[in-house]
Amino acid sequence: MTQDRAVQAGRRQLRSWLDGERQQQQDFLVRFAKIDTANPPGDTREGVRFIADFLERQELTTGLINPAVDKPNLFAHLGGGRGDGEQLILNGHVDVFPVGDLNNWQHDPFGGEIVDNRLIGRGVVDMKCGTTASIFTYLYLSRLRHLLGGKLTLCVVSDEETGGYWGSDYLLREHRDAFLGDCVLNGEPSSVETIRFGEKAPFWFRIDVRTPGGHGAYPHLSRNAIRLAMELMQALYELEGTTVAMPDKVQQVLARPEVAAAIEKGLGAGASEIVPRITQNNGRIEGGVKVNMAADACSFEVDARLPVGMDNDDFLARVRQIVGRFPEAALVLPAHRLENANWCDPDGRLLRIMQRNVQDSIGITAQPIINLGATDCRFWRNLGVPAYVHGCSPEGMGAPNEAVDLDEFFHVVRVHALSAFDYLTANSD
Repeated sequence: MTQDRAVQAGRRQLRSWLDGERQQQQDFLVRFAKIDTANPPGDTREGVRFIADFLERQELTTGLINPAVDKPNLFAHLGGGRGDGEQLILNGHVDVFPVGDLNNWQHDPFGGEIVDNRLIGRGVVDMKCGTTASIFTYLYLSRLRHLLGGKLTLCVVSDEETGGYWGSDYLLREHRDAFLGDCVLNGEPSSVETIRFGEKAPFWFRIDVRTPGGHGAYPHLSRNAIRLAMELMQALYELEGTTVAMPDKVQQVLARPEVAAAIEKGLGAGASEIVPRITQNNGRIEGGVKVNMAADACSFEVDARLPVGMDNDDFLARVRQIVGRFPEAALVLPAHRLENANWCDPDGRLLRIMQRNVQDSIGITAQPIINLGATDCRFWRNLGVPAYVHGCSPEGMGAPNEAVDLDEFFHVVRVHALSAFDYLTANSD
């Protein structure tokens, strides 16, 4: 049998596994969903052990890198049987958002319940669904390794939701040769209508406001720190009116009507309008001691999202200028590095392969987009490595009763596995 015929036979076998082993894929996801990996607190050891045990039962060797005791990162490397070629990284994360108020949940957030073909649970969308797609992609391609060129690396990390310092960022700081690769495939929630080739940057900071404080009936003796914080919040919202000039190639892609329509459908009405703009979310506020006391301290935390084309340092200079109007306020930046907004080739080889497989799976052309949220792909893109994201609908992620449509889940597993196979067999025509 010629090499081309062998590859086509292998691809048919892969499709057979994808269709015939759906129950195994679903059972894995349900069991994965039952494991509490909320971050914070961020102890993901049970979730990582579950993945390692599963792969080792399939006679696949895994390894752990533990920069923090309770946040292990799992990896596995698979060498292709056809010699040299590119290294494809499959990247996903184990940690999920906290549950929040249990009274807002109609179902146990770690119960693994399926209702109307939707699996309910914290983190099933973000991103145990996509991480499962990476795991099964690695499993299926391991059975076909003799047909692959290059190298396939599974990289499942434990610290995505709080910035990635102990996760993907750490792996690329301390073990770059092993994990940089040539291209990245990621299954974060993105909507089945789209493929992300770039994303806005999360820029997090805290503002601390301090005043003498005092009795609430004597406001002439001390400013109230909470009121000052509110004024400062309002001043920072001035930045939301800033529209950034994006690189020409990005603007040309986003100007296509079909791309704007896909952004609106996948990310919600109005999403396309804020892709080129700064947005700001005040996620936490804390201050005051008692209702009749003028607060002497107030702190609030801000999650700003910066468009492609805006440099973090430029934004920071604007924030410092606004905070400087308030002598009682101090700006505090996070300990972890803040990555710039990022993008890669919107017509890259892997993206085109993925588009073909989405078309084959659900009959639509997935459009290349810049996303509003951030993923660990930013660490690779900012080192010059193209990284693409295709996952389930982001609707409901991080909210009470988060749920993933199982048909979307099977679609994502299918697209990831076939696209990784095509990429590593140069089957892109």
